[in-house]
Amino acid sequence: MFEKWFNERWFLRIVAVLLAVMLYLMVAGTNSTVKSDAASLLPIAGQGSAKFDVPVSVNYDETQWVAYNIPETVETTVKGPSSSLTMLRLVKDFGLSIDLTGLDPGYHRVRLSADGFGKDVEVTPKQETIEVFLDKKVTKEVPVQVALLNKNKIAEGYVVGEAQPTQQTVSVTGGAEKLQAITAIQVPIDVTGRAETFTESFNVKATDANGNAISATYDPEQLEVTVPVYKESKTVPINVETKDAVKKGYKVVKIVPVITEARLYGTKEELSRIGSVSTEAVSLKGLTKTVDRTVKLIEPDNVTAMEPTSITVSIVVEKENAEATTETVEDRAEKTISGIPVTLNGFDESKYTVDYEQTIDLVVRGSEADLASIDATDIKAVIDVTGLKEGTHGLPISYQTSKAFDVLRPDHMDITLKAVPRTSVQAN
Repeated sequence: MFEKWFNERWFLRIVAVLLAVMLYLMVAGTNSTVKSDAASLLPIAGQGSAKFDVPVSVNYDETQWVAYNIPETVETTVKGPSSSLTMLRLVKDFGLSIDLTGLDPGYHRVRLSADGFGKDVEVTPKQETIEVFLDKKVTKEVPVQVALLNKNKIAEGYVVGEAQPTQQTVSVTGGAEKLQAITAIQVPIDVTGRAETFTESFNVKATDANGNAISATYDPEQLEVTVPVYKESKTVPINVETKDAVKKGYKVVKIVPVITEARLYGTKEELSRIGSVSTEAVSLKGLTKTVDRTVKLIEPDNVTAMEPTSITVSIVVEKENAEATTETVEDRAEKTISGIPVTLNGFDESKYTVDYEQTIDLVVRGSEADLASIDATDIKAVIDVTGLKEGTHGLPISYQTSKAFDVLRPDHMDITLKAVPRTSVQAN
């Protein structure tokens, strides 16, 4: 039963008054002599004043309007009986309010009203009126823009890809005039020293042209942004170098590298200066038959890595006057076939988007007769991306055809996978 009383406002008011009377009696008893008259036991109500930080409430339709420039509290001076002031301190059942009902959009100077102080006190707010800006409430879809800072300070030999926020837009709710200043949600991310893909979370906020935060509500209130970071790379053709000579009476028909391109890693500036790589010189000394040789590639200066570091080279040798069991160099020609479509195997479009050259120009070598009849419809280029994660990958190209020719280049291609942004699904 007592717990129920303590929850009642009238009970708290009575307790506050009794405490105030008891405090007054204790103070009065120390400063006056005891009188026999019973009336002397009743305290004479003293006057006083006190200052309070009083909360401000606003009366308006919050589903249709947004009010700006409303202070949370206003310093207020209250004068009156000491007992009433004591009760106010204990109960704090008072406030200031403004009424915006029926006002049009724009600036309005509105008078503060005092509530719950009691009729026996004088209430004087530090400011009697407040200039309020009333605006029509709207919701706006705003795009998210990620600004990558210090891209030139990323870890040596790495490059940053396109940032991927979890949502491409944010729902912003606020005053129509204020929201006109919002064209995008800016998310700055510093990539200094980064050497791997990373994800960061951010509290969503919008600012005006002066960089001041705009009062609004955001859905979602937080965003996650994934920034792909991968090694800077470039593919270049491989030149096979030779030395010495085959045995007298023999000749080299062709030299065919199994892999015709190498991938180099380094800074963009250094890679731009490199057009090809060469092998160490392959010795042909004393050869009388076709052989396969493994030879190292010479890594250019100022690159951080190279793949592969060595390749296998087939050296086709035959007798000079032998009957033509093998095509001679003079019989073979090179041809560029343009517009060959590239097909991806193992690509999951529900998880990634992909960026790559959808058609390529293929340089082949073969007999003039065979090459004359070959076009793009005779060749299919296939790249396997099964199981690959986000980022840029240098992948081998396999060719499917019924024609006879050797592929000179390209044998690799850059494929960039980007994660599809996650979107929230609203429950019905």
